[in-house]
Amino acid sequence: MLYKYETHLHTTQASACAVSEAKDYISAYKKAGYKGLFVTDHFFGGNTSVPKTGSWQERIERYCSGFEQALAEAQAQNKADGGDFQVFFGIEQTFDGDDYLLFGLDKNWLLSHPEVETMRHEELFEAVNSVGALMIQAHPFRLRPYITAIHLHPRDVHGVEIYNGGNKESENELAALYAEQYGFPVTSGSDIHNIDFLENGNMRAGGMAFETPLESVADFIARVKNKEGIILK
Repeated sequence: MLYKYETHLHTTQASACAVSEAKDYISAYKKAGYKGLFVTDHFFGGNTSVPKTGSWQERIERYCSGFEQALAEAQAQNKADGGDFQVFFGIEQTFDGDDYLLFGLDKNWLLSHPEVETMRHEELFEAVNSVGALMIQAHPFRLRPYITAIHLHPRDVHGVEIYNGGNKESENELAALYAEQYGFPVTSGSDIHNIDFLENGNMRAGGMAFETPLESVADFIARVKNKEGIILK
């Protein structure tokens, strides 16, 4: 038996480009046979729906609200049906069109590090690395009208997302070649913004599969860094 996890997901609470609320993903992913998911909303360098006004605490509270709603919904459903669906926290930060998924940071870390909003690649990687967290470049070869250039920073990343449900096949293939050349750990994610894509079968669903359930975000990080897991696509 394999345990499937979505690793790249956006909610209306913090991602301006998302259509679906966090709570609506839980039933859909359970129905699709997933064991859990990571909420990775766009952080303040990307297409966030969090206002630039207000205190740092107010902005972080808003940013984390999608994750918290998804977690609360999963816990309520688990209590009702005896299930054990898991919800984990993640972040997607953007620099000049290149995006990075961060795993292993949490709300308390964000509250304590307001300087994260203005960190450059190397600074963010150093901060993430110093606490044993994980920094993955998402869809590194995606090129769209809103992306002016492809930027690669192999010294400032732990791994590469080699399958992204929103990418063209050729873009995913280039990401896989890039990861292979550098010996990077790899991940997969759907990059879902709208629950309809999953429910109607239109999305090329992604994610990671493992032979045993994840115990924590730290467990996920360890498995990815150890190059464990199956790429879903």
